[in-house]
Amino acid sequence: MPHVSRESWRPVHGGDRALLRVLPAVQIVSPYAQAAESRGMIDMRSDWISANSLAKKVVKSARLPTRKPGIERYNRIIEAAETLILEAGSLQGITLDAIARRADVPRVSLYYFFESIESLMDALYQRGVQKMVAELPQAPQAADWRDMMLLYIDGVRDFYLSNRVVMILALLPVSFLSVNQTNREFGQALFRLLHSQGLVPKNQKVLRACEMSSELADLVWRKSLIEKGTLTPTFTREVKRVVISYFEAVLSN
Repeated sequence: MPHVSRESWRPVHGGDRALLRVLPAVQIVSPYAQAAESRGMIDMRSDWISANSLAKKVVKSARLPTRKPGIERYNRIIEAAETLILEAGSLQGITLDAIARRADVPRVSLYYFFESIESLMDALYQRGVQKMVAELPQAPQAADWRDMMLLYIDGVRDFYLSNRVVMILALLPVSFLSVNQTNREFGQALFRLLHSQGLVPKNQKVLRACEMSSELADLVWRKSLIEKGTLTPTFTREVKRVVISYFEAVLSN
């Protein structure tokens, strides 16, 4: 998927009335509160990070290794973090100390690469997104934008189900700045794809609708992961219903 330069977040103005028509069937919860509650952060049962600091902190990028010993140690840290996430089934209780112990590396080495747990999780998330982009199926020529949208939804769902660590990081993230940026880039790439095949008009309203469609899909799937522990067929059907209904409403305005 083509790279899109990073920009600061700006609120969505296009298609917001259409969004309000679709969302009453979906329970809307602040993503910060939802992710924090699922990890036990709201009532401070966890000593990992407070919900307040999660919302305010800007995540600093990881420092990448350049020499072979550093690369090997970095990979051990990444593998240890992924193993702990899989074992826990969430991000709750995942700390830099726990990762250092599992990777069998000194804490000073871990802190050299990652200044915080958010930085490490953000590195894992970005790595997962790159893998997702590479593995999404090539889009065929479609007669209707709905066909393309359903193909996109099925591709993301299949990737999440076969890459559980990425699913947890994407739907229960520690950095919503990264998630927001990624949803924007996916939405912009989806817009270019739809427009290149002559399926949608080229305007800012449709571009923002594509960005929102990516956000809406993750919103419904987040609820599925929290309540059911996976992405169920029922919730995936709801993803398709919400996204298609929203996009139809935008295009009809």
